[in-house]
Amino acid sequence: MAETTNDDVVTIVLAAGRSTRMAGGDKLWVELDGAPVIAHALRSLSTIDGLAALVIVGPEPRHEELRQLVDSDIEVRCVVGGARRQDSVAAGIAAAPEAAWYLVHDGARPLVTRELASRLLDAARAHGAAVPGVPVADTLKRVDDDGRVLETVARATVRAVQTPQAFSGALLRRAHADVTDDVTDDAAMIEALGEPVFVVEGDPANLKVTRPIDLELARSLLASWRD
Repeated sequence: MAETTNDDVVTIVLAAGRSTRMAGGDKLWVELDGAPVIAHALRSLSTIDGLAALVIVGPEPRHEELRQLVDSDIEVRCVVGGARRQDSVAAGIAAAPEAAWYLVHDGARPLVTRELASRLLDAARAHGAAVPGVPVADTLKRVDDDGRVLETVARATVRAVQTPQAFSGALLRRAHADVTDDVTDDAAMIEALGEPVFVVEGDPANLKVTRPIDLELARSLLASWRD
């Protein structure tokens, strides 16, 4: 990898997950508007300002296919993921250990935009760590193991958090060095350090393709954007 400067951005895209709820195979390779689901995220995130490298974390047999999906001159590095999500992110960090800023994204969110990525990087430069969040429309209940409702959670204090998530390079590297508990996103690791994480406005269209219905919603959104 080329030597980085003080403001270089490295984007880590996770393409190593298992598809347990998507009928018909790996959700990242299902066709969406003429290309695999993963291709849409790679194409958007390869165009952000200040990007020094795009690191794709995925199975080794797919590495050459993944490289071919990036239709820009940006440097692409492919690495194999780990057993847990955080292990896969750590592998991505190890492939670009000197980045000033990291943008970490789940490849199953194909409709991510360059504008959202830029908004997150601006917030990370101001605060160190930033995630996109959207208001929750449903009523939220906290329940016990038997399904009994313990309390109703105030929606005004809750956000559904998406990716990409943006971090100071030094902060994310420290989190992955120091935090060993299982987490569901990198922001939780920053929180475990006692460091602040700020939420910026997310994008309701930035959905995660997990089930067949999510894929249909993504197709509908792409079709509406072309109209």
